[in-house]
Amino acid sequence: MARIVARNAAILCGGRDISARSNSAALSITSETPEVTTFTESTRTRLPGGLGDVELTVDGFWDSAASQVDETFSTLIGASDWWGFYPAGTTACNYGREYQGILTEYGSNAAVADALTTSVTVAGSPPLLISRVLAGGTLTGTGTCAVGAGVDFGAATTCPTYNLLRIFSLAGTTPQIAGSLQDSADDTTYTTKAVFYTEAAAASSGSIVNLQIATSAARYRRFKYVVSAGAGTGSAVIAAISGSVLFV
Repeated sequence: MARIVARNAAILCGGRDISARSNSAALSITSETPEVTTFTESTRTRLPGGLGDVELTVDGFWDSAASQVDETFSTLIGASDWWGFYPAGTTACNYGREYQGILTEYGSNAAVADALTTSVTVAGSPPLLISRVLAGGTLTGTGTCAVGAGVDFGAATTCPTYNLLRIFSLAGTTPQIAGSLQDSADDTTYTTKAVFYTEAAAASSGSIVNLQIATSAARYRRFKYVVSAGAGTGSAVIAAISGSVLFV
């Protein structure tokens, strides 16, 4: 991905997109380097292969409406959830990072005549994924099947592949969504590797549906889906994501 202007970043927490109330995000990936310097050495000596860590800090604007930042963060203190950071947004093919984070700090900041702001710190818990969006935005269909374009991951992997379906909203009369991850060596012949089960609106709006882990994946991956709503048309606002482990 080329250099970009940070205008469309997406910050995802579980099945929530908090980007519209956020204006700053910083993802820090670090590794410890244990020191083994002795009295006989003139420079410090450190060992490679130390423990990895990840931390996300997000600043934004306070909002007490249902499902907005104050309600979300207040109930997540000390809890673990899947967090995603996508610098260019959740359009298909975009790169990002996904990890299982624990919200360790939530603060509200007020100053005279200024907007009320918020800040959160999310400590990392393994695994950390290098991820790409397979499908994002609004999907519709009535018992029909649409197939997303294959996303080129550059090479096959034998590492565990984590696949997430984030459902931000699901609308219609008794709406349901079902999907599957498929992969291919040549972007022509695809095989289903993981299946996301069908969910109803009450259970899945604002949630991650059926995290699936495949032991390996071919070079190309795509998301196949069906959105239905009884006798009418259903719609789902989603982000389907596939990622390979950076460290565990």
